[in-house]
This record gives sequence, C-alpha cells and structure tokens, in this order.
Amino acid sequence: MFEHQPEAEHVAASPWLIELPIGAVHPGLDTWLAQLGRTAAGATRLASEVPFDELFTHLEQQLDVELPDGSLALMRFYDARAWLRYMEVLTLAQQLELLGPILEWQVMALGQHWTLSRDEARKLQEAADAAADT
Repeated sequence: MFEHQPEAEHVAASPWLIELPIGAVHPGLDTWLAQLGRTAAGATRLASEVPFDELFTHLEQQLDVELPDGSLALMRFYDARAWLRYMEVLTLAQQLELLGPILEWQVMALGQHWTLSRDEARKLQEAADAAADT
C-alpha cells in the first residue's frame, strides 16, 4: 500500500491487502491469520461491497491525515494497535469516512476480536443526529 506514498522505500514492510472471494476456503491462510490474530501486531479482515481495485484506492487515500499545522502524517489504520486507539478518538463521522465502501472491519490482536460495522456506525450516527435536532 506504500507504493504511491512517501514511505515507498519501505514497500516491503507495508501492509498486505489480499483479495479473498466470499465463501472461499483457504485453510492455510485462515490458520496463518488466526496465528497473527494472537500476536500484538494482529490481523485485519475487511468485507467490502466494491471490487478490489476500488477498495485499494479508498484505503490508499486514507493513509495520509492532515495535522493541525497542515503537515501530513501516516494514518496507520492497518496496524491493529493503532486501529484500537483510532476507534477511541475518531468521531462516528470520521469512522464512517474511514470505512467508505467497507461493510465490516474486523481486527484481531492478542486473541481478542473487534468489529466495526458500517451499518451499526450509520445507525449510531443517525441517532446522534436525531438527538442533536431535538
């Protein structure tokens, strides 16, 4: 994912985005992902409603975050440890922007699982908007 980023020289260390068809069985890959999910680095699974290239483009566009001074920083949403911190500080609107075409974002780290569902985030945002209007 770093190919078009300032971090391009570290492309070998960049996150991997692997397309898995719905319902496909990959015992070796599933075992490997489960093992990663027990580590601190963790693993992430995304379910998307768009083709792979469109998902890749969306995620690539989320890598840079503008800081208050106007400089850019790398948003490490692909890192399970950073993702958990982001979910504590991002507003619902920001979470929905990060999700974009992603239906469900699952993170596994240290044997624990977290899921961010676009539908659930939208419902929470709609409820918050309705409460603000009253």
